[in-house]
Order: sequence, then structure tokens, then C-alpha cells
Amino acid sequence: MKYKILIISVAISIYSVMLYGQDKAKTIDECIEIAFKNNPELKSQGLKIEEMKSKYHQQIGNLLPQLDGSLSYYRYEKELPSKKVLIGESLDDYYADVSLRQILFSGGKYIARLNSAKVSLNAETYRYDQLKRQITLSVKKTYYDLLKNIHTLKIQNQLLEKLREQLQVAKLLYNSGKISNLDVLKIETQVALSEDIARNLHNLVRTKSLLLAQTMGLKEPVNVHEDLPEIKESIKVNTSCLDNNFNNNPEISYIKSIQEKTKQDIQEAKSDLFPNISLRASYNIEDSQWFFRAPRWSNWYAGIGMTFPLFHGGSIISQINQAKLKYNQTGETVRQIEININTRFESARTTLIDRISRLETTKKVLTLAKETLTAAELKYNSGKLTAMELIDAQMLWNNAEINYVNNVVDYLTAIAEIESICPQAIISTVY
Repeated sequence: MKYKILIISVAISIYSVMLYGQDKAKTIDECIEIAFKNNPELKSQGLKIEEMKSKYHQQIGNLLPQLDGSLSYYRYEKELPSKKVLIGESLDDYYADVSLRQILFSGGKYIARLNSAKVSLNAETYRYDQLKRQITLSVKKTYYDLLKNIHTLKIQNQLLEKLREQLQVAKLLYNSGKISNLDVLKIETQVALSEDIARNLHNLVRTKSLLLAQTMGLKEPVNVHEDLPEIKESIKVNTSCLDNNFNNNPEISYIKSIQEKTKQDIQEAKSDLFPNISLRASYNIEDSQWFFRAPRWSNWYAGIGMTFPLFHGGSIISQINQAKLKYNQTGETVRQIEININTRFESARTTLIDRISRLETTKKVLTLAKETLTAAELKYNSGKLTAMELIDAQMLWNNAEINYVNNVVDYLTAIAEIESICPQAIISTVY
């Protein structure tokens, strides 16, 4: 019998390791790293950056000399009189040439395209940083929300345990004639209500765990460390980001880069009003056989060509106006985003200041609630307190615990909000 119990215990242990071994408790930093690896939008944005790098290098190449070569062979049915002087009496015609083209002046078109590609690359890089901040904030908020529900469930289970213990005491007091059956019924009712709340909280914890997994790009619930992060009350918020209009914020930098790109589009459109001057050169040879000897006929040329607009039906001016309007539209978007970020930062800062000021208060209330509950339990056990007075003391303690946890989570969330906008804004005054 003992061996059977031992085998069953080992089997259960192995099954537990297989089932839960891989799902170890994760820290918030581990959750963020997993989210970075799994987020498809972030991966796509990384590829977009590589695409913009290639486009930038392409525009650099357009400014350099363009060297091309060609090679052809023709077999004629009859000898062409026009070819006889060049290649002699032959039906075979081999032709090769090398040509060079270099832009000398284009009204700034290719420089504008190069600058546009550069700011586009910068914009996509800022967009990548912005996405990382958004993912970090999303994971932190979901992680803290899960912690809040985990600790709320723990508090509820502690209350339930106290109520069950108190119910046993109440039954003993009732059997000894010190309290009425009504007190027992009241506590039994409170136990049933607390059990229902605990079940709902348990389901809510699983739901929040699934939401965190979804934020991280996973399908299964995520198991996290249940300890609340360290609370640093001696911190202050640096407002330097407000002073420089959040110039280092990737969201602002991204839209400003887009605005700069539209500015370069204006320059490119204006370049069509100017002449285009380029240097061209070519060397070619033609013969009746492959060039294993000095070619029978060769030639070269070099010169400068110029093209300039005479009449385009107003399309160039329309293109310039369109680029200017797009630049103005982007400017309005920049101002809108600046206002939005400023509001979010100020809101998070106000919330953080409020939560810091309330931390000491909620701690004091929690201490007093614990002392009240201890005194109430002692009095009730000696028959000097009614069941409703005891339940009131327990609910006071329960609410104080939950309020403290909520305040801590709001504090952590406010810090995460501020750091997502301006990472250097949070300063600890204790070194």
C-alpha cells in the first residue's frame, strides 16, 4: 500500500512538473522582453526600417555617375549596304558600347530625394521606438492590473478564512448560550457572500492573466511574481520635457520627421521649374566578328545636355501647391500631438502626486483597521460584541487592504505613463 501511494505521489509530481514547469513566474521585465519578441507590428516595423535604409542608399546611388554597357549580335539574311563600310563583307554584326551619365544640375531634385529618404528612415526609426514604448506601457498596465486582482483575491481569501474561523467560534458561543442563532446566521450569510466574491475574483485573475498573455503575444495564461514592486515615496517629477516640448519623445520626433519629408517634397516639386543639365559620354565599337583584334570601326562622343520646361499645363505649380498643403496639414497634426502628449503627461503627473500623498494615509488607515479588527475579534470571542459589529470591523479592514493595493497599483501605473512619455522625468531624491 505504501509503495502504491509513493508511486502515485511521484506520478502526480512528474505530471505537475510537465504541466507547470515551463510556466514559471515571470517578472515584468521578462514579460516586456517576450512582448518585444512576439509583437508582429514591431517586427514589421523593423523590416520597414531596413526598407528605408535600402531606399536611402538607392538615392545616394542616383547622385553618383551612372555607367552602363550594352552588347548585341545580329545575323542578316543579306548584306546591308550601309553596314559594308563599317564591318566589311559579312552577314554578322557585333556591337558593344559603354556609356556614362552624370547629373550636373537638376534644380535640387536628387538632393531633395536624398534628404527625403533620410528623414523617412529617421521617421521609421522613431516609429520603432514609439512602438516599443507603447508595448512597454501596455504590458506594465496589464501586469499591474493582474497584480491588483491577485492581491485582492488574497485579501478576500484572508477575510474568508477569518469569517470561517469566526463562524466556528460563533457556533461555540451559541451552544454555550452567549449569543443567539441570529448571530450565527449573519456570519454564515457573510461567509457565503465572501465565497461568491472569491470565486468571481479567481475567474477575474485568470481573465487578467489571459489579457496579459495576449499583450505579450501568447495564448496561454501567464504566471507572474505576486510581490508588488518596491514603492519609492521619495521621488519627484522632472518637468524638463515640458520645457523642451517633448523634443526627445519618439511620437513627436516621428510626426516632425514626416513634416520634414513633406518639406523636401516641396523642394522636389520646385526642381521641375529649373533646367536639368547632365554630362553624357559613350564609346562604342562594331565589327563583323568578335573583338579578338583591333575593331574595324569604333567611335566615341562626350557632351552636355540640357532640358527645361516650356509648358506643362500648370501641372508643376499644382504639384508644388499640393506639397505645400500637405506640409501645412502635417504641421497641424504636430500641434495636435504636442497638446495630446502634454495633457497625458500632466494627467499622469497629477495622478502620481495624488497617489504619493495618499500612500501615507492609506497605510495609516490600514494600520488602524488591523488594530480595530484585532480588538473586535477579542471582544467578540468574549461575548462583548455583536456579529454585525464584528463584520463591520472585518469589512473595514478588508476595504482598507484593497484601497492600499489599489493606491499602489495606481501609483505604479502613473509612473509607467510618465516614463512612456518622458523616461528621464522620474527622479529619486534618495541616493
